[in-house]
Amino acid sequence: MERAPWPIGLLLGVSVAVVVLLAGPLLLFNPVLTSALQVRHGVADAFDTTQDEIERVTSSYLVDIYLDGDFDAALDGSEPLLDADERSHMSDVSRLVRLLAGIAIVALVVAGVTAGWLRREPRRQGRILLTSAGSIGAVAILLAGIFAVAFEPAFLLFHELFFPPGTYLFETGSALITLFPEGFWFDAALLAGASIVLVAAIVSLIGFRRWRTAAPPVAQA
Repeated sequence: MERAPWPIGLLLGVSVAVVVLLAGPLLLFNPVLTSALQVRHGVADAFDTTQDEIERVTSSYLVDIYLDGDFDAALDGSEPLLDADERSHMSDVSRLVRLLAGIAIVALVVAGVTAGWLRREPRRQGRILLTSAGSIGAVAILLAGIFAVAFEPAFLLFHELFFPPGTYLFETGSALITLFPEGFWFDAALLAGASIVLVAAIVSLIGFRRWRTAAPPVAQA
């Protein structure tokens, strides 16, 4: 059987790593999770409003993130909840999330195509899946540990890497900080790490099964 060219294996490994890294965290941008975390951290009480109002505004922002919206939702029919600087930062978040979502979709397609190309080499395919997913899972565990013990500097470093200087710093008590408090992001970061580890474990299991299926038989004494 002719072996597939080495770039196909490389593409499979890289694309699987990207999918494992991004799929879980991107799926956390949903109304159910954000609502649960906001309830946990008393966001409705901080605004002296109902949870239904918080969910309505937050859901609007989640839609704006994926559709490049204006982030001008208001509480109780008042002026937009977020000021101009906060809306500008949310637009930056939107650009980053949409970029990462696009990368994840492309990576998923590439992973499917290259995995299909290597379907007649299950042992090689399994080894690539194990190595790629296992590596990302190990990195996620390390980063989760760092976030757990040094959340503030790690969170600040993340913003320094991905957002323009000075555009992500807001006063304590600002609408954006009150809507998504530090505790919200601490919990979300740990959940993101857990989601990466979970996806990595699933892909690794698939890889192990593919590798084991093609393993040479053990010689009998």
